[in-house]
Amino acid sequence: MRIAPALDTIRGLSGPLDLVFIDADKKSYSAYFDAVFPLLRQGGLIVADNTLWAGKVLDPQTDGTRAIVAYNAKVAADPRVARVLLTVRDGMLLSQKL
Repeated sequence: MRIAPALDTIRGLSGPLDLVFIDADKKSYSAYFDAVFPLLRQGGLIVADNTLWAGKVLDPQTDGTRAIVAYNAKVAADPRVARVLLTVRDGMLLSQKL
């Protein structure tokens, strides 16, 4: 177990990683994606939780919700990944490195 800011912990990891689960500070989702992507093996999966945020992403009113909207847009526009948004509960965005 490591107790530290997530970006500090990620910097201490070595790849290749098969699976990354992002469920932390919503404002940092994009930074987490950028930090783990180079460590992810081809075919590896990034799973981001809360990407629908109880529907709040349709009318973002907070910085955290706007950050989730930005993360979703970032992943949707990234040609390095195949992605699917699961609409279960608060949403899970799965991104597979091509």
